[in-house]
Amino acid sequence: MIGVTISHYRILEQLGEGGMGVVYLAEDTTLGRRVAMKFLSSTTREYRARFLREARAVSALSHPNIATVFEYGETSAGQPYIVMELIKGQPLNDKLQEGSLPLPEAVRIVSHIAEALGEAHRQGVVHRDVKPSNVIITDRGQVKVLDFGLVKQLQEQHSLGGDPNQATLPSTRTRSDVIVGTPLYLSPEQATGKKVDGRSDLFALGVVLYECITGQAAFSGASVIEIGAQVIHVTPPVPSKLNERIPRELDRITMKAIEKKVETRYQTADELIEDLHQLLPTLDRDGYRKGRSTAALSNPSTHSASALTTITDTFRRPGPSLGTFVVAILAVALAIWGLTRWWKPAAYKPTPLAREWYDKGTDALRNGAFLQATKALEQSIASDPKFVLAHARLAEAWNELDYADKAKDEMLKAQPLGESPSQLPRLDALYLEAIHATITREYPAAIKAYSELVRQSPSDPRVYVDLGRAYEKDDQIKKAIESYVEATNRAPQYATAFLRVAILYGRQTDQPGAYAAFDKAETLYQADANYEGQAEVAYQRGYLLNQMGKAAEARQHLQRSLELARTTENEYQQVKTLLKLGDVETDMGNVAEGRQHMQEALDLAQAKGIDNLTKRGLVDIGNTYVASGNYDEAEKYFKQSLDLSQRQKDPRNSARAWLVLGSLAERQNTPDQAVSYVNQALPFYQQGGYRKEMMQALHLLARAKVQKGDNQVAEQSFNEAIKLSQFLGDDSTACLAHEDVGLLFIREGRYPESISHFEESYKLAKSLGNKKNLGLSLTDRANALWRMGRYAEARAALSEASAIAERPDAAKHLSSLYYVAMARLALSERRFPEAQANAQKALDLAGSQVKSAVIAATFTIGTVLAFSGAPRQGLIKCQEAVELARQSGDPFLVSEALLALGEVMAQNGDTQGALKNSLESQEVFAQAGKQDSEWLAWLVAARASRSAGDTQKAQEYATRAQDLLSGLQQKWGTDNYNFYLNRPDVQFSRKQLSEFIAGKP
Repeated sequence: MIGVTISHYRILEQLGEGGMGVVYLAEDTTLGRRVAMKFLSSTTREYRARFLREARAVSALSHPNIATVFEYGETSAGQPYIVMELIKGQPLNDKLQEGSLPLPEAVRIVSHIAEALGEAHRQGVVHRDVKPSNVIITDRGQVKVLDFGLVKQLQEQHSLGGDPNQATLPSTRTRSDVIVGTPLYLSPEQATGKKVDGRSDLFALGVVLYECITGQAAFSGASVIEIGAQVIHVTPPVPSKLNERIPRELDRITMKAIEKKVETRYQTADELIEDLHQLLPTLDRDGYRKGRSTAALSNPSTHSASALTTITDTFRRPGPSLGTFVVAILAVALAIWGLTRWWKPAAYKPTPLAREWYDKGTDALRNGAFLQATKALEQSIASDPKFVLAHARLAEAWNELDYADKAKDEMLKAQPLGESPSQLPRLDALYLEAIHATITREYPAAIKAYSELVRQSPSDPRVYVDLGRAYEKDDQIKKAIESYVEATNRAPQYATAFLRVAILYGRQTDQPGAYAAFDKAETLYQADANYEGQAEVAYQRGYLLNQMGKAAEARQHLQRSLELARTTENEYQQVKTLLKLGDVETDMGNVAEGRQHMQEALDLAQAKGIDNLTKRGLVDIGNTYVASGNYDEAEKYFKQSLDLSQRQKDPRNSARAWLVLGSLAERQNTPDQAVSYVNQALPFYQQGGYRKEMMQALHLLARAKVQKGDNQVAEQSFNEAIKLSQFLGDDSTACLAHEDVGLLFIREGRYPESISHFEESYKLAKSLGNKKNLGLSLTDRANALWRMGRYAEARAALSEASAIAERPDAAKHLSSLYYVAMARLALSERRFPEAQANAQKALDLAGSQVKSAVIAATFTIGTVLAFSGAPRQGLIKCQEAVELARQSGDPFLVSEALLALGEVMAQNGDTQGALKNSLESQEVFAQAGKQDSEWLAWLVAARASRSAGDTQKAQEYATRAQDLLSGLQQKWGTDNYNFYLNRPDVQFSRKQLSEFIAGKP
C-alpha cells in the first residue's frame, strides 16, 4: 500500500492497525496537506456495513473539538476508506502519565470534550469509546476528540431487508450492539451488553474527569471481567479522598457523571457543561498537580505526540513497533539471501480455500461444536488433501466425538504427507505436536507445545484458548481460566474465550463471574449473528443452572438453545440439548416428559448417525428409570449402550456403560456384581489417564468394599478420593466421598467423626446447588445425631431435609431414607405409633429398589409390633428383614436386622433364637468396632442365657455389655456419652443391665 495513490491521496506510511481497519499517513496531492486514511481490513458484509455507518456518522459532524472527516469512498477494488484530519499534539493519556492535571485545566479539557460529545449526540451519534487516548491537546491548546470508529447512529433504522433468512432466523441485536470500548471507561450498560445512548459517553467522560483530577483510574482489575465487575458493582472513592485540593462541588459533578444508574447521572452533555462552567471561576489557579501513584505509569513520556503516535495509539493492535518492523524486513532479506545460497524445499502452504475452511473448523473445535468442526475440516481437506494441520485437527474432532478409529486414521494421514515434521514451519510443527499429544491424552506434552506457541505468537488469542483447553483436559482448571482470561484481554471481542471462562467459572461455583462471562459471550455472538454460538451459550447456561438446582431456569435456557439449534438445523446441538432437557425434567420430577425428550434425541441421533450421542442417550434414558426405581428397565438400556459400543469398537463408551452398570449393581446391594462390572471399565480409564472417571470407578469399588464389610480398605479409598477430588477441583465427587466416609463411620459407631464429614458434604452440596445430595447429607447427619441422643440437632437437620425429601417429585431413594431416619429416631424415643407410620411411608416409597431402606423399615415395624402387644407379627417382620439383609450380602444390614430379631425373639420367649441371633450380630459389630450396638447384642444374649438357666453366661455377657457401654465415654467424649445415656431406649436397656450386674432375677 505504501506509495500507492488512491483518488488524490498518496499513501506515505502505516500509522496503526485497529480491529476493523488499517490507518495510513497520506498526502492530499490536490491541497498539499497531510491526512490520515483508514481502510477496512475485513471483507465481510457486516464489517463493511459498520464501516460505512461510521463514515456517514462522522462526516455529518462539524465541530471545532471533533477531528474532521474530509471524505470517504472505495478503492477500485471495492475496499472502503475514510480520509480524516491529521491532528498534531499530545494525547491526553500522555499528559496523565505525569499525574493529575491542574484542576482548572482538567475542567477546561473535559468541558471541551463534553461540547464535542454534545454536538455528536445532537446529530444522533454515540462515540462509545471515550478515553484519554482518543483526546488530543493540539500545540495551540485546542481539544480534539478522535476515533468515532465505534459510533452508533441512534436514529438509523436497521432491518434485515431482503435477507432470505429473515423469516427463519430468530430476532437478535444488530452488529452495532456489540460491546465495544476500552474496559476502564466502559459504562455499566456497555459492560452488561445493554442498549446504550449518549449517557454512556457521559459516564466515560466522568471516568476521564476522575482520572484527570486524581491521577488515578476510577476502576481497575487484572482482566476485562474484573474491570467489568468493578464498573457494574463498585463505586470508587470520591475524588477528594485522593486529592485533597478537590472542592466538594467538583466531587459532586464527578460522582454524578459516573452514577451506575443511567437515570441518575447527567442526562445531556449540556447539563454537565453548565455545571463545569459555573465551577471553573471558583478553582485555584496555582497549577497544582498531584503525582500519579500507579506503578504502571512510572515511566512517563516526555515528548509531545505527533499525528503519527496519536493515530497509531488510537488504532493499533498489540503488535510489532516500526523499529521491529524494519528489523523484520532486514531479517527477511537475510533469509532470502540465505535461501539463494543453501536452498531447501519451501514449506507447504495450503490453498486459501482450505485455510478458510480450516479456520472455521478450528473455531468450531474451540467452541465445542465437534460435529460442525468435522464438516468444515473435511471441506478443508477436500480442497487441499495435503494440508497436514487439517488432517490433525480433524483427528482431534473425531477423537472428541469418540471415533477413535477415525481419529487414528486422520492422524496417520497427518504424518507427514511427503515431508517430515522437521520440514514443517515451526508453528505448524508445534501445532501438530500439541494435537497429537491431546489425542493420546499426553496433556503435559500438549501444554508444553501450546505454551511454546503462546511464546511465539503472543498476540494471537486463539493460541491462549488452545492452551486453556489443554489445561482444562489436564484438570488444571485455574491455569485454564488464566489462559482463557488472557485470550479475552488480547481480544475483548473473542466470544469463544468468554464462553470457556464462563463454563469454568460455573464449574468452580463462581456464579457472578460465570454470569458476566456468559453475558459477554452471548452479546458478542449476537453481534456476529452467530446462532450456533448463541445456542451453545444457552446450553451451557442451562447446564450450570441445573447443576445449581435451578431446574426451572435451566429449562428456559435449554429450550432457547433447542430453538436456535433447530433454526440452524444443527442436529448435534439438538440432540445434546434434548438429552439435557430430559435430565432437567427428570430432576424436576417430570420423568415421563424427561424420557420423551431423551427418546426424541435418541431417534434423531440414530437417524443422523450421531453414534456417540446415541450411546450416551441410551445411558441417559436408563438413568431416568434409575430415578423412578425401575432398575430392571435401567439395566436394559445400559446394556444396549454397552452392546452398541462394543460392536462399534468404542472403548470409551463401553467403559462408560460398564461403569453405570456397576453403579446400578452397587445401588442394588449386589457388591460382587458391582465389582465385576467396574473392573471391566477400570483398565481403560487407568491406561488412558481419565482421572475423574478412574476416581469414580475406585469410588464404586470402595462402596462395594463397604457392603462386603471391608471397612478399612474402603476408608482408605474414600480418603484418597477426597484428596484427589480436591486436587482436581471436583467438588461433586468430593461431596459424595465425604458422604460415604460419614456413612462408613456410622457403620463403625464413630458418630462424632461422621458428623464433620456430613457437614462438609452439606457445604459442598449447597455450593453446587445439588438438592438431592443436600437432602442426603442432612438425613445422614440426623442419623448420626439421634444415635448419640442429640435429638434437637437431629430434628433440626430432618426439618431442613423435609423441604427436599417430602416434595412429591423428590427422588425415592432420598425420601425413603429420610422416612427411615424419622422412624428410627421415634423408635429410639419409644414413640411407637410415630415410628411405625414413618417406617410404612419409607416402605411405600422404597418399593423393592432401595433395599437398605426396605430392610431398616421392615425391622423397625417388627420391633414396634413386638413392643406394642403383637409379638408374633413383629417376629414375622423381623425374620423378613433378616432374609432381605442376607440376600443383600451387606454385613451391616444383616447385623442390624439380626439384633432386632434377637430382641423380638427374647420378647417372644424364644431364648435359643434370641441367643443365636444376638451373638451372630455381636460378632459383626465387634469386627466393625460398633460398641453402641455390640453392648446391646451382649445384653440380649445375657437375657436369653438367663431365661435358659445359664446364669454364669448371663453374668459374663452382662459384664461385657457394661464394659462396652462404659467405653463409649472415651470413644465419643463425655458430652456425647451423657446425651446417649438419656436416650429413652438406652435408659430402658440400662435398667435391665443394672439388674443383671446387681444379680437381680
